[in-house]
Parts: sequence; structure tokens; C-alpha cells
Amino acid sequence: MKGYPGWFLAAVLGTLLLMFVSGCVLAPTTLVMRFDTDVPWRLPGGGRVLVAAMHAAAGFLAVMLLGSLWTVHMRGNWRRKRQRASGATLGVLLLLLTASAVAIYYAGDGDLGAAASLLHLGAGLGFALPFGWHWAHARRAANSSVGQTPPPAKPHHT
Repeated sequence: MKGYPGWFLAAVLGTLLLMFVSGCVLAPTTLVMRFDTDVPWRLPGGGRVLVAAMHAAAGFLAVMLLGSLWTVHMRGNWRRKRQRASGATLGVLLLLLTASAVAIYYAGDGDLGAAASLLHLGAGLGFALPFGWHWAHARRAANSSVGQTPPPAKPHHT
């Protein structure tokens, strides 16, 4: 990605992958604890705490990285009218994930906490498809522009 250090894209992708996988692993426990659902498998206590801590730490890191994406990638491509639908969808989902994470943390075990958990699970699972589309479309656009010659420069008159 233009305008970012070489490690930045790997950090964003790694963080998002860690959050997605850890969230999927934590989902059965959420269903049991919030909704009294019977599930065939869930993490045992010690593993659950470790994975939840990794998920939360990755969430904090993701908010920082996404703030960095906002300054160059999101604003610049919005102005250029590139991938607005998938970008806006991802932005809304990320806002929902962040807000629901705060609500899960502070709302406790009541109805608000359960609703926030359900929203968080839905937004997290729903993130994969638009992200995949956004990524694939960007790769396709980048690959199609490789080798194209830029338009000739306009003569500069003084």
C-alpha cells in the first residue's frame, strides 16, 4: 500500500486474521455464556482466558492500525471514488465491532451485554465476505495497472 512502511500491510492482515480466528474460537463460549446454548465444543477455562486476552489485545492494535489506514488509504481512495461500497461496508462493520466490544466489556451480563455480543458475533462473521471482495478487487485493479504507461505529461509553459 502506497504511503505506508513495508511491514504495515502484514501487520494489518495479521491482526485482522488473529481477531477473526480468535473470535471464531471464542464464539461457542459466547453462545453458552450469553444464551445458554448447548454446543459440542468450546475452549476450556485456561485456554479461553488466553484466547480472549489475545483477541482483546489484537482489537486494540487493530483500532490503532485502522486509525492509520484512515489518514491515507481510506480518505484518499474515497476521494478517488475507489471501492466505496466495500470500503464503507468495512468501515461500518469495524465501527460496529468496536462499539459492541466496548458494550460487551461494560454492559455486563444483562440484556444489553447479550445484544452487544450477538451484534459483535454477527459483525465479526460478516466482515469476512466484504473484506475478501475488497482485497480481491484491489489486487485485480493493481495487477491490471501493472505495465500500463502513464499518460504523457502536459507541456509546461512559462
